[in-house]
Amino acid sequence: MDYLSALAAAHQTLTPKSYVEIGCREGRSLTLANCPAIAIDPEFEIRMGLSAPTRIFKLPSDDFFAGHDLRHLLGGAVDLAFVDGMHRAEFVLRDILNLEQYAEHNSVIIVDDVLPEEIEWASRERQTQAWTGDVYKVIPFLRQARPDLEIRVFDVAMKGMAIITGFNPGDRSLQKDLAAHEEALSGPQLAYDTIAALREALAPEPVENLPGFLAELKLRRGDLRPMPVAGAAPYLDLLKRSLLNEIYLDDELRLLYLRDCLTGSESFDYAVLHDIRDARAGAYAELQASRRIGRFPDRRIQRSGFSHSMMGRLRMDSLHACLDDLHSRRIPGDLVECGVWRGGGCIFMAGWLKAQGVTNRQLIVADSFEGLPKPEHEKDRGLDLSKDKYPQLAVSRDTVRKNFEVYGLLDDSRQHFLKGWFCDTLAEAPTRQIALLRMDGDLYDSTMDTLKALYDRVSPGGIVVVDDYGALDMCRAALEDFFAERGEPVPPLTIIDWTGAFFVKPH
Repeated sequence: MDYLSALAAAHQTLTPKSYVEIGCREGRSLTLANCPAIAIDPEFEIRMGLSAPTRIFKLPSDDFFAGHDLRHLLGGAVDLAFVDGMHRAEFVLRDILNLEQYAEHNSVIIVDDVLPEEIEWASRERQTQAWTGDVYKVIPFLRQARPDLEIRVFDVAMKGMAIITGFNPGDRSLQKDLAAHEEALSGPQLAYDTIAALREALAPEPVENLPGFLAELKLRRGDLRPMPVAGAAPYLDLLKRSLLNEIYLDDELRLLYLRDCLTGSESFDYAVLHDIRDARAGAYAELQASRRIGRFPDRRIQRSGFSHSMMGRLRMDSLHACLDDLHSRRIPGDLVECGVWRGGGCIFMAGWLKAQGVTNRQLIVADSFEGLPKPEHEKDRGLDLSKDKYPQLAVSRDTVRKNFEVYGLLDDSRQHFLKGWFCDTLAEAPTRQIALLRMDGDLYDSTMDTLKALYDRVSPGGIVVVDDYGALDMCRAALEDFFAERGEPVPPLTIIDWTGAFFVKPH
């Protein structure tokens, strides 16, 4: 199988929604595109008919990326790219890193010329008719420097082919010392003297494995344009009403009334219990109002009620809007909540994923499931929300899982219940890329631990929700200190209600 046949198989199997090709010359490989395409080459000699809508840029790729926003040109992320430009490793590295900025996690970049048949073909200056240059160096370099990427090399005829996926557009680790990496790639330390040594380092797979791998990628990528389930909007509205216990608010008031009777602050009257909405109209209105804004009645945690979420209708509606926005902008990544209480926010996210038919996002449910830690940071002094003082805030992992289950939304194949203090668990959270990060840790330390562990994994354009921004000074201070330490301004915030806020991560 030659490279054109292999590339054609990628187009046919993956059916990409967009395509970018670097190094096109006569356009043979460009003709394979059946979706909006961008072609980049400083010396075009297009001789082939192009059937897909294609924009051609007669520029070196470095100049193109310096002056153009690829996401804007494509109307979304890069889905499939083919790199066949300058036959030097450092140029190919820059192309891959530039493309990654506009990719999604499951986007695919195919690199040509990684497996020369003869060692003479691998010289940095062209000395033979067939020539691959030292492109091959990029493969062992990336495998070591970016182990998060999935890189497979296939023994395609003459020149080989690498397929790369598992991207993280927010990763800038290599760009921080790019000049040194380019110098290493252009030098002799990553070079091989023999084809045998080169092949051993790249570990190519037989080309017969390529169709199977492409089919696996297709399954993994899921439906890139999922259709919402019929009736998604009324289902999600009913789900919110259930999670917030808006439907049975009078029963919740009955339970609060009976508790007050047990403590002696009320005298039992069956007529009140039977028709409590009218008999205690003021208390019912107060409970309605507190549920709307996500605040305990009388501002007492002891009256936390029986809903599955503290966030209230305003923040729940905002979460819904954020999810819809991320979906419409096709921002890649998983959904993460840190501090889940009874699990209501995450249960809604699970319901939203199901209603929208989304199968390519994971849901991370992170909590100690033991309440909040005792305050240690000086800015947390005076706010002891630990289990000993407020057992109402400690909800076990088993209870949260059962709450998912009663809604029919427990799915261990796509959900991860991460138990432990954030400082101990979030660095190892099973997600490479985050579309939405919802923080509800209350304390300075908890908020800072979350940001330090996860913010760099949030996709550009992703959303960070800060539940306690308005209510707790220490939470707001942690956000401000985190960005001050990075030498960055706090991104512009959208205020949701009396406490909640969110921002979009800048590109």
